[in-house]
Amino acid sequence: MMAVSKSRRIDRIDGRTVLFLTLCACLVTFLTTSFLGHGIFTLWICLILCWFGLFRQAIGCFSIYMVALVWLLIEMKYKISVPSPLLLSMVYKLLLPAMPAYLLAKIPSGKLTASLRRMPISTHIMLVLIVMLRFAPTVLHEFGEVREAMKIRGFLKSVGNVLRHPMDTLEYAIVPMVFRSLKIADELAASAIVRGIESPYKKESYYVSRIAVLDCVLIVVSVGAAVCCCLL
Repeated sequence: MMAVSKSRRIDRIDGRTVLFLTLCACLVTFLTTSFLGHGIFTLWICLILCWFGLFRQAIGCFSIYMVALVWLLIEMKYKISVPSPLLLSMVYKLLLPAMPAYLLAKIPSGKLTASLRRMPISTHIMLVLIVMLRFAPTVLHEFGEVREAMKIRGFLKSVGNVLRHPMDTLEYAIVPMVFRSLKIADELAASAIVRGIESPYKKESYYVSRIAVLDCVLIVVSVGAAVCCCLL
């Protein structure tokens, strides 16, 4: 029942709204100079993820965000450089736009394509965007399959075993992922061509792409929050 509820909530939002949320997150990340403003907008994105039923992902991302931020403040105060402040800054900055991008990956590819077709962009750019947005989650799923296969074959018995044989572990993980990535890229391209992505004629979609009241509320509140956070 919960899975159905989550699916319905995600289906109620338009793909353009999530793209707009990602754009707002990027602008806040690169324009705000306040830790407080950045943290408030990050909390807002986490609440959006929780509303869509992604509680574990939201809590995990916010926990990593807070650890990176607190440790970065400690390093700035006590002049510590372990781990690198640059690494913590990257985690602290890039985690915010990664969260709405993760939500974007949860939208069905057909609905995302229908939303992008309503935007004034060329077909070639739209094809690149669709492949980029669908490639990353597919690769992560395949990496999970490779990891399970390595566990079954005894390559990931323990952390000590991995540390004793790091090159073997990398070899058994990277080689299958390279071949799987090539296969995934070919399948995504073939799927797009079969569905008529290159056709110059007007295309219809199973999904209805329109901006509803929920989309308007998310856009207005996100814009207001982004402006306030940048001015803090």
